[in-house]
Amino acid sequence: MDVVNFMFWLAIFIFYLVSFSVSSYKLHGFVLLVGLLVFMILIIKIREENSNRKWQKFLLLIYPAIFLAMIFDSIHLVLPYINSNIYDKELYEIDRWLLGVNPTVWIERFINPYLTEFMYLLYFFYFPMPLIILGYLYLNKKYRELDKSLVFLLITYYGAYLLYFLVPALGPRFYPELVQQQTVPLNGLWLTDTIRDTISSLEHNKFDAFPSLHAAITLATVIIIARYRKKWLWFFTPVSTGIFISLIYCRYHYFIDIIGGVVWTLIAFVITEKYYDKLYEKYFITFLYE
Repeated sequence: MDVVNFMFWLAIFIFYLVSFSVSSYKLHGFVLLVGLLVFMILIIKIREENSNRKWQKFLLLIYPAIFLAMIFDSIHLVLPYINSNIYDKELYEIDRWLLGVNPTVWIERFINPYLTEFMYLLYFFYFPMPLIILGYLYLNKKYRELDKSLVFLLITYYGAYLLYFLVPALGPRFYPELVQQQTVPLNGLWLTDTIRDTISSLEHNKFDAFPSLHAAITLATVIIIARYRKKWLWFFTPVSTGIFISLIYCRYHYFIDIIGGVVWTLIAFVITEKYYDKLYEKYFITFLYE
């Protein structure tokens, strides 16, 4: 896990150095990236101590989530200076070529406040969804399965993050030609505006349409559930299908973004399956979870 985290940190740090001369976030980027490096070193030191202190074990347990959140926040500091192109037009045209319609416009015939509320709730459920199966594995002391699942999820996250640099895109909410065609407002009932505003305020990197990380992590979570808690599929399969629909309905993604997310998840799964078991004996640390 540390190797995966460090490799992605190094990639972002190199991007930061390359863009330093033109960046508007010189100090901010330095503080955040150095802080992340110090945090990694602290985690490694705590792990080497093999301590039984509860606060240290708790910190080790939540470390991947903290690191992911902080590294995601660093992307917007460097991405515009590494690749200033925006590929919404190309993604828009691919959707038209694949489907013959603009999905976010076509689906407007079904929009109503009740469905909008439900779709935003599904869209938001993506965030805690992986934690449910990871929590189950932890509570049932399936530590190796938990560690492998975390590595799979991290590879999925980081691969998608790197693809943001290759194909920066804002999504159907912001592409002017689509905005003009999307004439039906997405008005909900109670929580729609709160969810939408919260996501917008926390999502500093707006160039995150391709690939759809919602699609990628949702599929990765379903794969983990299918392997370790198959009985839950009766609930998570329809919920995951609803999340995929919400990506179009709520205008966050193009259809090709979803395909990209699915393809990358399958690649991440193959990478994990190929290398994790080979490295297990060398790097797995039981006390981290006990």
